[in-house]
Amino acid sequence: MQYTLNYILENYLKAKNENIKGNIIANYINKDALDNIRIKSNIDTSKYKLKGSAGQGRWADIPWIAVFDKDITTTATKGYDIVYLFCADMSGVYISLNQGWTYFKNKYGVKDGRKKIKLISNAWKNILSSTLSDFSFEPINLKGISKNSDLAEGYELGHICGKFYESRKIPNDSELINDLRNLLGVYRELKGHLKDNSIEKTNNSLIVNYDLGLLNNKNSEEDLNDIDDTIENFERSFVLIEDHPPLDFSSKDDNNLEFRTRKIDFLSKAKNQKKLGFAGELMVIKYEKEKLIVNGREDLSEQIKHVAKENGDGAGYDILSFEIDGTKKFIEVKTTTKDKSTPFIISSNEVRFSELNSSSYYLYRIFDFNKQNSTGKLFILHGDISKMLKLKSIQYIVNGILINSANTTE
Repeated sequence: MQYTLNYILENYLKAKNENIKGNIIANYINKDALDNIRIKSNIDTSKYKLKGSAGQGRWADIPWIAVFDKDITTTATKGYDIVYLFCADMSGVYISLNQGWTYFKNKYGVKDGRKKIKLISNAWKNILSSTLSDFSFEPINLKGISKNSDLAEGYELGHICGKFYESRKIPNDSELINDLRNLLGVYRELKGHLKDNSIEKTNNSLIVNYDLGLLNNKNSEEDLNDIDDTIENFERSFVLIEDHPPLDFSSKDDNNLEFRTRKIDFLSKAKNQKKLGFAGELMVIKYEKEKLIVNGREDLSEQIKHVAKENGDGAGYDILSFEIDGTKKFIEVKTTTKDKSTPFIISSNEVRFSELNSSSYYLYRIFDFNKQNSTGKLFILHGDISKMLKLKSIQYIVNGILINSANTTE
């Protein structure tokens, strides 16, 4: 393997001055190098496919040799693979756990694709970090900036972890084989985290979980549930406007306090509630944008701001939108999979904000939310919600102790 890497590093730049068709170096990367790595590392070809490329029709700035798990992908354009990436100036070669850039470019466009692939790389770094003592998370530099191709940047953004071998200091076969086998172990671990063995579903889940801050530690990535696909593809969502409940209605929740023990997975519950709320906010943003566009105010639709995502909680509302005349709308979104009479939590900060901004404040209540078909129903309240909602205290802030009336023990 040492010979293979050295041979490519030492001869590639000279070969680029020649015709790629039938070239010895191009043929070596496409076939002989693969055979060498397969035999030396004893790779099981029933599970893995090896492929190399020096370019198609013209020389690539970044030649590569990849190992694909056939259950995940057999192409460098989509999915996850282990790949040897040779720097454009042949100053060295990286072994990299990487992902297909073309998939992101085609799905999101170059600009958003860059953001998505980098986000997913960072998400995997959080998930896999406990097993990667042999490999670096540091960004890679392939020195392949080219006006004719964005592939080098795609490889760099798609890098999850790996190791750099400097030209003329390539390790011996034993170390190279050990590194490849260890990275194959990480590759298998990544495979174990794939949602329904689907790249698309897993990527959607990682994007959502990372955006919502739910991948801050290794244990938090397990809850990759179906709502993630709804969030990632919120453009297809649909919401149906309905009347609000009668002004004198009461929720199904009675006023009697219940003292009973319940075993609750608070971490999962909080994460699911956060995702559900986020999905509802995206649904409302789509609804608001479409309403403005239909009324000839595409300019205003582009100014809608997802405040809860961009600035975090605490503003007193989730979305900044606009009336047709340009007046600001402060929208708080509350979402449930249940019916319109289901009680919901609203903070004292949100109530106070609605009091101070009653003419511009809206509460959008999404109910009957269906994550399978991305639909929901909606009623809207406008104004000071403290005058429209039956509010019930469910917790208190302790900001002092009444010493004289406190029972103490010594």
